[in-house]
Amino acid sequence: MIKVRYFGVVIVGLIGLILIFFQEKYPIKYMQVATIESSPAGEPSIVVTFKDSVTNETIYLRKTKDNIPLHYFKKVIGEVCYDDECRLLDIVVYWNITGRYLGFELPKGEFLSKYDHDPFSENEYQRLHTLLADSSIPLDAVSFEKLVEQPKNDEGVVDAVSGATSKSVADMVVKGAAYTTYKLWNIVNGPTMDIVSKLTEKHLTPTLIYRILQSPDISDRLWALNRMDALNVLTPQLEDTLLEIISSDDFYLSYSAINAINVIHLKSVELQRGLFANYPKANHSIQTALLKKLIEAPFLSSEIIQDSRVLLPQLNGQQLNDLLQLYTKHKVHDTKTYSEVTKILKNENKYISKKAYSFLINIQTDDEFIMERLKAYKN
Repeated sequence: MIKVRYFGVVIVGLIGLILIFFQEKYPIKYMQVATIESSPAGEPSIVVTFKDSVTNETIYLRKTKDNIPLHYFKKVIGEVCYDDECRLLDIVVYWNITGRYLGFELPKGEFLSKYDHDPFSENEYQRLHTLLADSSIPLDAVSFEKLVEQPKNDEGVVDAVSGATSKSVADMVVKGAAYTTYKLWNIVNGPTMDIVSKLTEKHLTPTLIYRILQSPDISDRLWALNRMDALNVLTPQLEDTLLEIISSDDFYLSYSAINAINVIHLKSVELQRGLFANYPKANHSIQTALLKKLIEAPFLSSEIIQDSRVLLPQLNGQQLNDLLQLYTKHKVHDTKTYSEVTKILKNENKYISKKAYSFLINIQTDDEFIMERLKAYKN
């Protein structure tokens, strides 16, 4: 029995030595997928510094030699303390260029530990990484004092250090490391997140927005779409990317891409044509969004007028109403379009035919054929 116990102690000791060896040789690092991956090994990068206006701490930006931003990071050195019990915290936290949490890294030989000084296991590091990435966790609404239950010992004195993690926050922290989780979560999901996002906004270019729109992370793509109005001109490459997103099966991304386009962008005939090309195959909500966006255009492409005429006979009442509003806004008054709308007066669906009649009666035309059709419909 003694031999077995001795053997167990030896094994545990060996494992500890192995862990220390790897921690000394390889730093502990956990990272999510970045919008723009770091440069290949050996390729030089540039690091510039900014001041965090809230904490007055230094924020670092790493970018390529071509000034493409890669990520932001901050060095956090301090202690996690409660009731005179302290543990060193020496860690680097990373943010993506869109502001979301990216990861953390510990210097060689450093490791995170729990209140009993046991080092984190692999699963605990993974859990911490997952928790830090979840900005919806309400840890910002929890006071530091509420992290642990505060039982009384035999002498009636509150023992907050050895108390168990409070049940109300147990699902939001790493077990045994509530203070560390709490501190790191509030750092990575605090004001610095918005600061780095705004820093990137100041340097947005069509090229950078295009790169961000290629991100595998949907929040990155939405971030870029929500800032498209900062660009006065869209490159052909960026227009193609927007149209690809609009034609995708992701409704929210598609809808966001449509609304990311502003009036200045709609000066592009190619973009207008690309938008309307998505109309026939889109669902009703996207169809409505597409036509509303084209209503904002400074002019309407003649190709769209021509292509839309073909669709008139197959439209339902709401679709016809939306398209006729587009014609009205852009003062579409060519004879061919009027003639196609006139044919709808014969539609057996009175709701549809009435939409056509209301449109035609307001165009003030003296075309005899159209006038006769309108009289026939009215009678």
